[in-house]
Amino acid sequence: MGKVYYNALKIIVVVAAILCCDCIAYASNEESPKQTTSDYVVVQQIIISGNKITKPRVILNELIFKKGDKLLTNRLGQIAKRSRHNLLNTSLFNFVSIRYTLQSDNTIIFHLNVDERWYWWVFPIFEVADRNLSSFFNNGDWSRVNYGVYLKRDNFRGRNEKIIARLRLGYATQILLGYMSPEYNKRGGWGASFSFQMYDQLPYTTENNQQIFMGLETELAQVTYRGLLYYSLRTNLYQRHRVQIAYNNFNVSDSIIDLNPGYLTQGDKHLQYLELSYEYDFDKRDSKIYPLKGTRLRLTATQTGFGLWQDDLKNFKLGGSLDKHIELNDRWHWASNVYGEYNTSNSLPYVLNAGSGYKSFLNGYELYVIDGTRQASMKNQMVFTLLHPRVKNIGFMPLTQFAKINYAFYLKAFYDFGYVWQENPPITNTFVNDWQYGYGAGLDFVTFYDMVWSFNYSVNRFKERGFFVHFNLAI
Repeated sequence: MGKVYYNALKIIVVVAAILCCDCIAYASNEESPKQTTSDYVVVQQIIISGNKITKPRVILNELIFKKGDKLLTNRLGQIAKRSRHNLLNTSLFNFVSIRYTLQSDNTIIFHLNVDERWYWWVFPIFEVADRNLSSFFNNGDWSRVNYGVYLKRDNFRGRNEKIIARLRLGYATQILLGYMSPEYNKRGGWGASFSFQMYDQLPYTTENNQQIFMGLETELAQVTYRGLLYYSLRTNLYQRHRVQIAYNNFNVSDSIIDLNPGYLTQGDKHLQYLELSYEYDFDKRDSKIYPLKGTRLRLTATQTGFGLWQDDLKNFKLGGSLDKHIELNDRWHWASNVYGEYNTSNSLPYVLNAGSGYKSFLNGYELYVIDGTRQASMKNQMVFTLLHPRVKNIGFMPLTQFAKINYAFYLKAFYDFGYVWQENPPITNTFVNDWQYGYGAGLDFVTFYDMVWSFNYSVNRFKERGFFVHFNLAI
């Protein structure tokens, strides 16, 4: 595989182990032996208000306390704050407040008020189909735009269930139907979806570290079907396990296969396979939208192909991602992300090829992809709170779910580095099998309904500079 690749993995694995040290002991809550009975209070009552749709059990499920619990009085503020973060992370509420009243008999009453979001979404789709906004602005190809209708019902029946229906036209024609039920603490949830997509143009290969697109006028370039079923189990407030099985079916034009025989399995224009995956997710961040404190660890294992239809597609993939967010003081925060992926196959079909520039990327390389079957990267940023979160009332708005907005601004400086490995890569793809790094600065705008806009100025290893715009960008 190469000594350099192994050295890259060693460095990043060591850093990940250091950052991950508190994941193992996240549940420890040792009490001082000097605590006395008077240092505790018992939860007498939990009063919930503002939930016109949401069932009380959905709210109670996110609290780190329950009726009858004995709580340390010197930790009440932390308990209320953590529970508030948990409720906001459900994406069911715009605002949450938690107050408590201490009683003379060493009991406590909690008062929870929630401001529910708008849960019915029926709106037109207008979106770019490129990997990111910067890539779209760079090529200026307006044929890579999708339009259509999107229907989503969040918090269906007040139980945090979700129903999705999507009709998308333009660059990709898609019909998607889906249902997702939530996981309650120590209980499971499940979901299923089916999608059908058609493309008259698509990227069929990578040259000079960029995807090359091909458009067909008289026939479809690709038709795909995908159906999946999953079961998830939430063992406690911060840990989830998910098992998923998916069926995938690709039908590709002869013109695409003539240009790249390895687009699917060698020379084939039809590919179908089953995919079985397991995911472990530990998430104890203060916010899933724009975290400033906490840890998230995700581990995945995926088996692709079981020899049911085609014996030449068999791959086992291991992936992992670790996010660590550290509060230095009221305005300064540090964040790091370590990401790694390993495929047992040295040569995947191009349509399934992994690497940097797809689900993960390095800052400064927004216009490029680095194809490969194994990768490791680390992203770091220092964040300065330019404007703390604020709330503004919009007096003329008749819908209460949109009458108040929250917003905040953050400045950041970042440095990313990573390595992607591929066996016998095309000679023009020069970024693979070598260290790459990028750095720069940016401004993040965070506002309501989980929206984050990032405006970054980045420089890569080759001194290429650019201004890049991202929407809902994770570190």
